[in-house]
Amino acid sequence: MALRRAQCAALGLAWMVLADPLRAQVCSGFASLRERHFRVAVGVASYTSATAIEGSFTAGKAVYATVGSGTTRNGTLDASTFDLRGEVGADVALGPAHRVFVCPAASYSLSHGPDDFLLTGENYRYTGPSVGLGLAAVAVRTRRLEVLVAGGWRTTRLTTARSGWPTVTDDYELWTLEAGLVLDGRITVRPSLSIPKGFVPAGRRDDYAVPFGREDGEISLGISIGISLGGKPAKSSPAQGGPGGPTSSASGLGPWFPQVPHSR
Repeated sequence: MALRRAQCAALGLAWMVLADPLRAQVCSGFASLRERHFRVAVGVASYTSATAIEGSFTAGKAVYATVGSGTTRNGTLDASTFDLRGEVGADVALGPAHRVFVCPAASYSLSHGPDDFLLTGENYRYTGPSVGLGLAAVAVRTRRLEVLVAGGWRTTRLTTARSGWPTVTDDYELWTLEAGLVLDGRITVRPSLSIPKGFVPAGRRDDYAVPFGREDGEISLGISIGISLGGKPAKSSPAQGGPGGPTSSASGLGPWFPQVPHSR
């Protein structure tokens, strides 16, 4: 039900974007694509038992698309996944000053592995469509520096395919907070915080789709660096992104750094 409500809201905001083209994209805290229409980024997120790394490429203006790939690894279990992510989104400016934005986004992730988990012969494959909304504000804007604060909400439906076990599907939510420091409209440094909600109850992980490395539902810290390419920098422009996350991001990572599901 939460996924259906979010899909309706995202469609409504997408119609607003088509009716009124916008200047920038801001909700994941990266530099604007209004003047420089491409961005490459790399990010890392730390969990209690695992670390996730993703590289991504983004193209667009007010409406954008991101593709990313990376890996999530648990060194203690000697287990890792190979992750792919695609995302589309847009930002809606509130007011003529273009300092506050609301952002719909949708993404799809595919993860393969770990294989032969703990030498049991079990192999894993995961898929996770997501939809969400973000809100951002440009706190500081000078000729060479911008500071953006942003937050987002996303709901994800995870499906875990585990060899020898029935396929499992569950929904969970992810809340994110980001702060973007944009230099000369080109280089972005963005720390982030992600807070999951609705994860598996303790002791019942075999019955649920569980994000890999986040079985305890812990708060995750991450950081991303992005470089904008092409075009000429604007003298003063908002910052860019889509809601999200750890990955998103990644949104870049991000805002939607990819959350890689895993079931034990």
